[in-house]
Amino acid sequence: MKQLKIFFLLMLAPSLIASAQVGAQHFILNGKLDGQQNGLMYLYYSVGQKRQSDSVQIVNGKFSFKGKLDGPSMAYLLLKEEKRSDLNSVGFFLEPAVMKVSVTLNHFRDAKIFGSKSQNEYALLNDRKNKVQKRWQVVMDTLSAVNKRSNFEYQELKNWVLTPYEAETREINFEFFAKHPQSYVTAFMLRLYVSTLPLDTLQMYYNRLGKRMQQTADGKSLADEIKKLKSGSPGSMATDFSTKDINGKSITLSDFRGKYVLLDFWASWCLPCRKGNPHLRTLYSKYRDKGFEIIGISDDDRNHAAWKTAVEQDSLPWLRVLRGFDMEKLLRNEPNTNDISNKFGIHSLPTRILIDPLGKIIGRYGEEEDTMDKQLLDVFHF
Repeated sequence: MKQLKIFFLLMLAPSLIASAQVGAQHFILNGKLDGQQNGLMYLYYSVGQKRQSDSVQIVNGKFSFKGKLDGPSMAYLLLKEEKRSDLNSVGFFLEPAVMKVSVTLNHFRDAKIFGSKSQNEYALLNDRKNKVQKRWQVVMDTLSAVNKRSNFEYQELKNWVLTPYEAETREINFEFFAKHPQSYVTAFMLRLYVSTLPLDTLQMYYNRLGKRMQQTADGKSLADEIKKLKSGSPGSMATDFSTKDINGKSITLSDFRGKYVLLDFWASWCLPCRKGNPHLRTLYSKYRDKGFEIIGISDDDRNHAAWKTAVEQDSLPWLRVLRGFDMEKLLRNEPNTNDISNKFGIHSLPTRILIDPLGKIIGRYGEEEDTMDKQLLDVFHF
């Protein structure tokens, strides 16, 4: 399974003693590295919605970071190498406190971290999940080898092979949420389930966080995701957008008022999306003359060639556009108003959104086709 590698961050609760020593907004992270005496150590973390990075010299196997936080943050400690790997990197909860970390060269995942209540909670949660992962490691290694050979074959296998593993991991996470409803760890982890939890369930967990946790960076991020999901869910008016199609022609969603429009969020690399295209072609052929349009919104902004090849291979006859994702703006922490997926709270592919002739969203579907088919059947009275 792919692990997210570079700096994505969170927030933690300060301890009273440490806060008295350094002040509520300051942190000190003292570290020891076994196996290497000198070099550079890097630390990535967040202050509010801004990503921060820092580096310090390792002297005689020791290093120390100092900085400011406006609340707890998930941080990422990394030993700079020509060939960066998970062996020398670790994610953990950083907070306004005096903290200590002890790491060993090529074994950063076994880091010992002290001084953070939230990190202690996170470590206990991960210990339980790591035991599950160890039982599945051979399977995961096998899937990883398959992925190197064929990503499509990997997607095909993992969707059913890893179902028991994912169910067990999910159960552990939700037991933690229930026991620690107002934990920084819960606020952080809930963001991983934005794409899979029903909107009302996600709202319930957000409400349980309480006002203090809702004001943290992760709490605000979760609220923002809920808002986007609502804007892309049945009952909401579809957010308008303008873009250019695959041929360079300008299109605007609101120009299709009077028709039923299906927004198909997909990608060339998404196996379930590609497998679903023949069925969409059938629906398009059946309903096109009855006031039905499809706009395919591809997550291939960084690979236009793959997008165009997939469009040709799958013989997609409808309108085809890119989502408008801009990695440079993301890295600069700037808003990307052209990102269509962001406007509709898209976190998994495929996602299909059905809009009525007045511009109101009346359906949202994932891989399942039966619900979408039935709704289209009802709409066109067949």
